[in-house]
Amino acid sequence: MANAKAPTLPGFLRPEANTSKGYFQSKAFEMIESQEMERLGMAFAQPNSPFSLHHAKHHTARDLNRYSNVLPYHHSRVVVNGPMAFMNANRITAPPLLRTSLPEDFPGYIATQAPLPETQANFWRMVQDQNVHVIVCLTNVSSDRTRRAAKAEQYWPKAGQTDKFGPNLSVRNLDSTNSNNEIDYRKLELWDPSSTTTPRRPILLAHYQAWPDHGVPKNSNHLRDIMYTIRSWKRDLKASNNHDGNLGPVLVHCSAGVGRTGTFCVIDTALAVLEHTQYPHLAPHPLHHTNQQEQTVAQAIDAYDWNQDRDLVFEILSAFRNERMMLVQTGPQYQFCYAAVRDLCQ
Repeated sequence: MANAKAPTLPGFLRPEANTSKGYFQSKAFEMIESQEMERLGMAFAQPNSPFSLHHAKHHTARDLNRYSNVLPYHHSRVVVNGPMAFMNANRITAPPLLRTSLPEDFPGYIATQAPLPETQANFWRMVQDQNVHVIVCLTNVSSDRTRRAAKAEQYWPKAGQTDKFGPNLSVRNLDSTNSNNEIDYRKLELWDPSSTTTPRRPILLAHYQAWPDHGVPKNSNHLRDIMYTIRSWKRDLKASNNHDGNLGPVLVHCSAGVGRTGTFCVIDTALAVLEHTQYPHLAPHPLHHTNQQEQTVAQAIDAYDWNQDRDLVFEILSAFRNERMMLVQTGPQYQFCYAAVRDLCQ
């Protein structure tokens, strides 16, 4: 098996019987939705269920949910210390069936709603506490940070400025780079001004503004650029002398923190599997990096058999839906995951 030549495309993406692909993808998404209904049934019937939502419906938390029907499961929710500290956020970890096909230090994600004006201080506290170094914003934002907007409010300072969030955190916007008027990359610094020993933390904020709510982008090019830019920035940061290499989970949000957020996380995780298994037919990208030191090809192809009838997108999303509801919210978003992974492979 180790000497077998991998196909140009993984089995679940190959064009054979292409007319049936859409049908099977729709059925797979229906299965994922059905499994979620079972989880929600458990949440309502069993107060001690890991999928319980009672904490998110408590009177101290109700108004801190941007949408009343998008709530974090109890077992995976991100806990922030302090008063009014509820966050509509879940920790997304490596799918159990794919752990041998992902790096041991795979950081996973925090999937969250766009922070409300009254939760921005707790949002930055979550970033600080969870060791986040990368934030991905997948929605347009209102520049007025003091009033709730329809979808999201800006929660970072203007370029060149420093804003204080809560009593002990400051954020500075160092600079901003615009790409095609659709992606902004901002370099931020986060620190506790009351601490003399904690260094300022560099943070990359990737802001993608061309993804419609409940919809899909025209193509996957911008998403691929964001994913490879994040990887390049992380490599540079890890290579610097003043960093220990632990960069924490990637924080991803849109408005509700489920549809676009889940789609990004699924595609990004699929790319991580393709990279770690050294899949030999990744599409070229200027920022793609191959570590010549790694000797994992044989084990990796054995660990994730591309010739078998396995569905990487289905496996990833099925696992992620156990940790946050509604991730990849619509059928078209689910089908876009396949199209985007196919683009990564050719």
